[in-house]
Amino acid sequence: MESKDPQREAEIERLVVESQRGNADAFGKLYDLFVNMIFRYMHYRVGKQDSEDLTELVFLKTWEHIRKYRREAGTFSSWIFRIAHNIVVDHYRANQFQNVELTENIQDYRSLANTVERTHRILDQEVLSLAMKELKDHYRQILILKYMNDLSNEEIGGVMGKSQAALRILQFRALRSLRRILENKNVKGFE
Repeated sequence: MESKDPQREAEIERLVVESQRGNADAFGKLYDLFVNMIFRYMHYRVGKQDSEDLTELVFLKTWEHIRKYRREAGTFSSWIFRIAHNIVVDHYRANQFQNVELTENIQDYRSLANTVERTHRILDQEVLSLAMKELKDHYRQILILKYMNDLSNEEIGGVMGKSQAALRILQFRALRSLRRILENKNVKGFE
């Protein structure tokens, strides 16, 4: 497993076991660990308008089915993002694949001391959001999972149902496509 932080993974697994026993406090801690990542994923996949409701639906489904999670099948991170992915698919089916608007800013709770840096970061997010809107959906999905939610390739494979080799190719193509879009917009510095 290519886990980035073994202590964090062990804590997540402990909380999952407690949640499977019906411990709502442990589930609340899992919620706290994953809510921002799931919200960010939803925001980039379905837009601001539906992201809060769908994020809550992910956690409702997670609570309802937590006893079905098995560590042997993959990490909890990949399992919960698979639930999120399925909810996005259902959302698009229910809404007849309407276009998604990605121009809204995602609230960043980390404080930035430098106003100039904050301004550049907001502008970068807007440019990146517009560029990501132009990507194919599976390209956008892998970039969100990998770079915005910091999931490992193993976890992304569990979410997207792809092998490690296929993910590397997909990631390369997604980055290449994003670079071309940004170059066409005369944007530098996103290498």
